[in-house]
Amino acid sequence: MGDEGNIATSISKAAEARDHLLSNRLDQARECVTCYKDTDMYAAMAYCNIGFMQAIMTFDRENIAQSLLDIDAAMQVINSYRHKDGMFSYLMSYVKNRDFSTFTEREIHAELLYAETLLVRAVLTFAEDQDSLVSFVKGALKIKTCHSLYKEMYASISGNEAAKRADSSKGSNKIYTDEVIGGINMGWGAFLLGLSLLPPKILRLLEFVGLQGDKSLGHNLIVESEKMDILRSFVAASGLLNYETIVLQFIKREEYNSEVVDNILSKYLERYPGSVTFGFYDGRRAVISGELDKAIELYDKCEQSPIDWIQVYHLCYWEKMWCYAMLLNWEQAASFANKLFKESKWSRTLFGYQYLAFKFMSDSESADLESTATKVPKYQLKIGGKHLHIEKFAIRKARSFLANDKFLCLPGVELLYVWRFIPLMSRENKEKLLHMIETCLKDIENIVPYHTQHPLDDWFLCNLLLAVVTAELGDSEHALSLLRTALQSEDNIQVDHFYIPYAHFELGVLYAKKGEYSQARAHLRYAKEFSNKVKSYSLENRLLFRIHSTLSSLPE
Repeated sequence: MGDEGNIATSISKAAEARDHLLSNRLDQARECVTCYKDTDMYAAMAYCNIGFMQAIMTFDRENIAQSLLDIDAAMQVINSYRHKDGMFSYLMSYVKNRDFSTFTEREIHAELLYAETLLVRAVLTFAEDQDSLVSFVKGALKIKTCHSLYKEMYASISGNEAAKRADSSKGSNKIYTDEVIGGINMGWGAFLLGLSLLPPKILRLLEFVGLQGDKSLGHNLIVESEKMDILRSFVAASGLLNYETIVLQFIKREEYNSEVVDNILSKYLERYPGSVTFGFYDGRRAVISGELDKAIELYDKCEQSPIDWIQVYHLCYWEKMWCYAMLLNWEQAASFANKLFKESKWSRTLFGYQYLAFKFMSDSESADLESTATKVPKYQLKIGGKHLHIEKFAIRKARSFLANDKFLCLPGVELLYVWRFIPLMSRENKEKLLHMIETCLKDIENIVPYHTQHPLDDWFLCNLLLAVVTAELGDSEHALSLLRTALQSEDNIQVDHFYIPYAHFELGVLYAKKGEYSQARAHLRYAKEFSNKVKSYSLENRLLFRIHSTLSSLPE
């Protein structure tokens, strides 16, 4: 049997694992490729990907170590099928792209699989040695190599119309099949789209080593890959759903592409009824549409589906926590934060603080708040040798709670703002939020002595939150007035300096909506360069992403 038959058989084994995976049979997915993983490159890739998923979901050191061994074994299998360049070809590859027309079909697939496995290896490398910057450097180098492979394949094959026309003339013997074209498009598109979202401060460093983004081309390539209905289509579909229902909601102020989301979910929920993977995204679709009760029902349904790895349910707990917070049901939000704190290893520091914040909103006298606050710093993680910014924020807030006689100013509302969930709330609940903030402002003015040593910081926060909610309710002029008033006192902020750039960001957004683009740019740039004034501040990175997104959307 030639290359074509071997590849078709190999892909069919991986497709069987995919079907088990998307039908919640994760252990069966692994079992159906176990016998072939040491000789078959697609089976090896499928096996290591399943282990990678388990490592990421559990964040358990043993699972991470085992996954790395599986990935390295898969790379050995895949490497054995890759094209062997002679010394001259190897040296010439440094000055020009390789000639893929000399590759067999099997070698083309091996090259694509190698790039995919390298990317998975890079991601896991960041988590491998959580206390060392070495893992960060190693992971970054692997990503750069992976980027170069995709760039080269796209330029020579997928993005080269002449190459594709020549290949099409070969009829049934063509080597650039949909699997190849779709796989290259998906990988290169993911790089282009992901890099396009990065703030200029980061992107300039990456461009220096040859990494560049292109949002439009990247998105289109992933859409094309998803429509091809190939083995990798479900990965492209998941990537698009992540982008449309999670990334855009988190960093951009624009509508998601409902047509793309609806078409993907319609296709995959019909093909895999009961799939927790696509059931989760169905819940996300309901969340960003403001249908929070429906979202909770969909997540409940996902939790009722039998699945081999219970860590998948933690995604549902996370989403339901936010749904209840947006419904102002602080007690239920605290309950799911507590479940995550006790059961999940993703970020116990963050989950502990979220429990503290939401529980404080429902019962500020709860007996376990103090003990929870003391535990928050104990579980701090490092990824690639660096502490997570959101965990540093959580620790600082928990310590503030202990230092200020067990008091925080609207911590649950602040979290809703930080994670950009306020825009998704109903008008009725936004109005309730408005009343809550106004009550807190009156307390700051009337309670003597105030709960904390820094009442102006809390006053600034309340005005920032009030402006955001007021703007969401349609009164942009009042929101502008609130922000301008607050910023008159920015030099007097003593602890929570991050409120200042966030307020300037909100001002920039409001001016942009009014069409006053010079004012918008001035405030957005002030926010972007605020770290030059205070060196660093809480939650800086997420704000830089949002500033970049907003500035990019302004007309020239």
